[in-house]
Amino acid sequence: MMAATEELVLTIDAGGSGVKATVFSAAHARLLACVRREYRASFPEPGRVEFDPVEWWAVVVQACRDAVEAAGAPPRDYAGLTCTGMRAPFVLVDGAGEHVAPGVLVPDRRGAAYLEVIERTIGRELLYERTGHWLSSRFGLAKLLWFARAAPRVLARAHHVLQFHDWLVLRFSGAVVSEPSSASMSQLLDIRRRAWASEMLAALGLSDALLPPLLDAGTEAGGLLPQVAEEVGLLAGTPVHVGGGDTHVSALGASAASDGTIAVVAGSTTAIQLTAEEVPSRADEAPLVSAHLRPGSFAWETNAGETGVIYRWLAELACGARADRRAHDGVAELERLALAAPLGARELLVTAARPRWGEAAWSRLAPVTLFGVRPEHSLGDLARAAIECAAYATATAVGVLVALRAPAPVLVRATGGASRSALWAQVLADVLGREVEVADVAEPSAIGGAQLVCPGAGHDWGALAPMRSFEPEPERHARYAAHAARYRDVFARLDATFGEAA
Repeated sequence: MMAATEELVLTIDAGGSGVKATVFSAAHARLLACVRREYRASFPEPGRVEFDPVEWWAVVVQACRDAVEAAGAPPRDYAGLTCTGMRAPFVLVDGAGEHVAPGVLVPDRRGAAYLEVIERTIGRELLYERTGHWLSSRFGLAKLLWFARAAPRVLARAHHVLQFHDWLVLRFSGAVVSEPSSASMSQLLDIRRRAWASEMLAALGLSDALLPPLLDAGTEAGGLLPQVAEEVGLLAGTPVHVGGGDTHVSALGASAASDGTIAVVAGSTTAIQLTAEEVPSRADEAPLVSAHLRPGSFAWETNAGETGVIYRWLAELACGARADRRAHDGVAELERLALAAPLGARELLVTAARPRWGEAAWSRLAPVTLFGVRPEHSLGDLARAAIECAAYATATAVGVLVALRAPAPVLVRATGGASRSALWAQVLADVLGREVEVADVAEPSAIGGAQLVCPGAGHDWGALAPMRSFEPEPERHARYAAHAARYRDVFARLDATFGEAA
């Protein structure tokens, strides 16, 4: 394949409700196309949350085809493509690369019954020391153990356990590989060695023969398969590069993947990540820890919960019944209404965001609740409450990382869909009581993907994400402190009454 003159990079960023395909010119540092397409999870029975690989792959291919068409560039101009996506979900595939069961998503709780087995066999401390993740049915280990104990015939048909990122790479290139930053949340990886935790898995009766070879982010895994190339409009053999974890790649694109920078990636959930050079000691409020994109560093992670999910629901309400209006119209309408609402949203609370962090705090999940609703509340109050409550939870999650990092200084840098809202950024700065920088870039994962595929493009990649600064206002910070305390109290009471084991 001839060298790509324009160095275009197709990046596929797949989440739990849809996929985003972007085309970025590494040669000219310019976003050429961004296409989003939605798909839906399935809930076949209580505790099961799955996806149909055939259905989701068709949506991924459509998004890629539409992005390539929108970019309007010759296929020879593509230097390669890469993938990023949600971590923890996995797919079991046979020797031909075909799935042997539906894909398993993060909220799936089928492994909950085996947490006691893991604790008794491995122990909580050693589990965290090896994997950087505490005991939880959200991660892949407990779910894989369920297949081994409850569905052994299904597991016997599988040749590989592929994380969601790995499955995408397989479908594009035919290569069976994995990558440390993405694989960390499987809870199958020894994060310090950047290798599979073979001894730990053997103690549980699980074989590492199911786990693919590990390659670092940016490594070329193979070439685009002819059939897929024809479907998406690219040349067969176009290099397919290993990607990485979704938060990691977005932080890279927002110039927030350096030591001492806290990246707040506000998407469907608000993920908070600090790049560091060591692993903290285990404690109830310890962060989750994953291998980073590059060897020698780690990502300390916290999360404020499903902040974007609830806001998207409100945006759809704001769209009304008109079929010609889209979600972004609703977001703009919410922004206008929320700006007009008073600070504190007339005491209304939206409990989608979790104002606590740690193993115990995440062991129970209460349903999203609108607390304190009265007839005088407007949609603007509801929108403002959603933003403010998300900020309370985000501030808690940021504070965990700041405290662990102390006394060294940290920089808080935000990106993701919510960061495009000046109101969201200002509220976060006011609640935190510290400066928040917002990476003024529409699609950080596109820039991150371009860096992985074309690291030698000759750019100052940091200059591609100019920053807007939001300074806290002391009087608002003081007022928000009282509202945040009330939110934490109400949330704890709701969680104690309605929470279900995660």
